[in-house]
Amino acid sequence: MTLKPSHSSIAPLAEAVFQRLARQFPVCMASDEFHFFPQVRADQSEADVWDDFSPDALQALDRELALWLGQLDDMETQPVTQDDRIDADTLKTALTTLREQLTDVGMHRTQPTWYLTILGIGLAESVSGKPGEFEDRLRNLPRFLDQARQNLPRIPRLYRDLGCEMVRELLPWLQNLPTAKRLRTASAESLSAFGRHLETIPVTEDFLPERDLYERIAHRHMRCAMSTDDIRQAQADEIQETRSRLIDLSRRLAPGSSWQEAVASLPTATPSPAGISVLYQEAITDLAAHCADLGLVTPAFLERCPVRVEPIPDFMQPVRSNAAYSMTAGHPPRGGTFYIMEAARKSAAPVDYRLLTAHETFPGHHLLDNRRWEQARPVRRHVEYPLFYEGWASFSEELLFATGYFHTPTDHLLMAKRRFWRALRGRVDLEIHTRRRSLDQAAALMTANGLPAKQANAMVRRYVLKPGYQLAYTMGRRRFKRLYDRCGKSPSSPAEFAARILSVGEIPFHHLEAALPPSGLS
Repeated sequence: MTLKPSHSSIAPLAEAVFQRLARQFPVCMASDEFHFFPQVRADQSEADVWDDFSPDALQALDRELALWLGQLDDMETQPVTQDDRIDADTLKTALTTLREQLTDVGMHRTQPTWYLTILGIGLAESVSGKPGEFEDRLRNLPRFLDQARQNLPRIPRLYRDLGCEMVRELLPWLQNLPTAKRLRTASAESLSAFGRHLETIPVTEDFLPERDLYERIAHRHMRCAMSTDDIRQAQADEIQETRSRLIDLSRRLAPGSSWQEAVASLPTATPSPAGISVLYQEAITDLAAHCADLGLVTPAFLERCPVRVEPIPDFMQPVRSNAAYSMTAGHPPRGGTFYIMEAARKSAAPVDYRLLTAHETFPGHHLLDNRRWEQARPVRRHVEYPLFYEGWASFSEELLFATGYFHTPTDHLLMAKRRFWRALRGRVDLEIHTRRRSLDQAAALMTANGLPAKQANAMVRRYVLKPGYQLAYTMGRRRFKRLYDRCGKSPSSPAEFAARILSVGEIPFHHLEAALPPSGLS
């Protein structure tokens, strides 16, 4: 049997699919904020300036998605290379998830924050985009918000409240954008009108997806590939293991104190007069140097793919956590941005800021994303998914212990704390959406484990905007840990393991596991 040349069967279809999607969803596809969209920039001028979630446009797209998925099914019987087969499976899974999110989950039908996030990101990234794009988006903003109003005739009260909060944060930012006053004024008036619409919109009290839909989200969209009962057990195991480790380490570091007291007593890092971003930038430089020593990056890579440190925009506060990483779609990659809580809100970095920086930059999200965009196979540049993305960043922190970067008892205590909190957040996500715990009860659970009440309440409200996403950290970390344990324990294995993972793109886990045999890494 003669195999077709590499990329021959899947690449042309994938390119057509990606460009079609990017023309309809130029902001969602260009950004990594919207995790179930592939990441692509439209290369044709007929792309709209704002995303189109109108019913007619979505119905037309659904028919095309069905056609593409049928073509990918047909490819399963064709004589293609294993890499082509993996690419076809990767694309098929991504398109199936996108289709079900648009038809069954329907954030565009219930969440004002969905449109407001698109608004903020679309304007922010177009400021330095193609000539005229920024002004075009401002001029067309009223039409985009009209679409949002039409798609949101009746929504959950919680989502309405979060939307109103986000409008209040967006307005001052919008009124200070670098453009003509008339455009700023018209845009602000349009956003104010949208805010007034939200204040009078009919609301419902129920905001949760049906349980069978959440099960599908956890199993297929997050790629946990487990039932919610099995996920619950895995999280319980992780919570028990990390709590025991926290208790043991705190007894040694602070006898007579609880683990929460032991963590709270650790000194925070005071930033220099130049600001907290300098502290993070120094940590990034140090971590990058360590990864270079391991052979995971080169000086050329570090120069062309830098990490920029910026404060989280005020308008994203209602929907984003205290730190995040983002990079713009593009091949070859040009680096990305590590968003942090600004110094005005936080005078010192969190005690675990170095582990946080590792998660977001090296060898976590920044390294993974930029390596993905360097892939030779086009399909693998554009697709990411939560279990791989968050799982790798979480596990990559632990690899730094295996390579000696982190080694002190305090480092181990903080690592155990981070694992514990990720498992607890996953448990909260699962129990809210399977109706085992209300929002107030979920916040109380987090407060009982040491989180300030205000922060706990804000966090659980954010979690319901992305059902299942909090599962990805612990469940993904456990998948990578099992894979690492299976691949051997030689002194060079941490770096070799990381290099192999980073070399293949975010392919489905069963393909990744097949590529890493139990006998070790080649």
